[in-house]
Amino acid sequence: MSYQHFSAEERERLYSLRSSSDFPWVEIAKLMNRSPATLSRELRRNTDAHGRYLPDTAHLKMQQRRKTAKTPFKKVSKECLEEIKQRMKKFHSPAQIVGRLKLENKESVSHETIYQMIYTNFNNMGELIKYLRHKRKKRKCRALIKSRRGVIQNRVGIEERPSIADKKTEIGHWESDTVIGKNHQGVIVTHVDKAARYLGVRYWTPVAELAPDKTADSINRVTLKAFEEVPKEYRKTVTSDNGKEFVGQVGLAALFQVCWYFARPYHSWERGLNEHRNGLLRQFFPKGTNFKIVKPEKLKKVVDLINHRPRKCLDYKTPHEIFFKQLDAVALQI
Repeated sequence: MSYQHFSAEERERLYSLRSSSDFPWVEIAKLMNRSPATLSRELRRNTDAHGRYLPDTAHLKMQQRRKTAKTPFKKVSKECLEEIKQRMKKFHSPAQIVGRLKLENKESVSHETIYQMIYTNFNNMGELIKYLRHKRKKRKCRALIKSRRGVIQNRVGIEERPSIADKKTEIGHWESDTVIGKNHQGVIVTHVDKAARYLGVRYWTPVAELAPDKTADSINRVTLKAFEEVPKEYRKTVTSDNGKEFVGQVGLAALFQVCWYFARPYHSWERGLNEHRNGLLRQFFPKGTNFKIVKPEKLKKVVDLINHRPRKCLDYKTPHEIFFKQLDAVALQI
């Protein structure tokens, strides 16, 4: 049950039950629909110096504590608050705002404080939700929830993947994921080369394919189509999340002669490149898109646009340039 502060009536009832009955402590908690720990805390905080619990005194002590309680966001000045509001309206994220204010040697707060002010509607900041990237009306719960999806058989964890994959010095190490359409209407299966940040290759169709649904059979068929023409020397490792759509990894890995690894649960940053590419695809196929009606030609055009974007991490070369350069270098060695 959600926690609520004790009311004056509850304090009267607690006093009455403790004074005029022989109920066990646990039974009193049940009668008041409170946990025993809550009752213990109430008595511990509001018992007077003589060891007595009196409802009027207990309520008075509570009111005094409320008056001296910490005021949220008390140290945030009006100038800083206004600065945050103005930058939020330019669609700057809280992290970007904090970083920029520090760079400009201006008063700042943490990005977490900004989120808290927005979601508690401090000083009418709740209206700034529309300037956040995801525009969520409630904060997403970040507590880890125990998975009920079962365990993937013959799963090999990312900790066993060769270290060369993290160095991003050779092509052939892939990250795989899915982008889901509205009401699970169609799926885009993406495979990205870690070294070149490339979402496609020269001799075969782009490694981003449309699947009718998210079942393992559909994902396997699409993955097979995407990789069947990939030369063996460019199929070294594949890393995916723990989605049940990848349960066919054993057969695919054997067929392609590739080593398949799985990232740790709730560690999406271990496939950060793939997650980023999926975000770029969402620029063209926003949430709510029915992928069953997206034509393959349109997907290929989008993939080409992404592959020809200059990237800062590649010294502003394009993934297309880096990928083909490495392909040519390998071909010369052969």
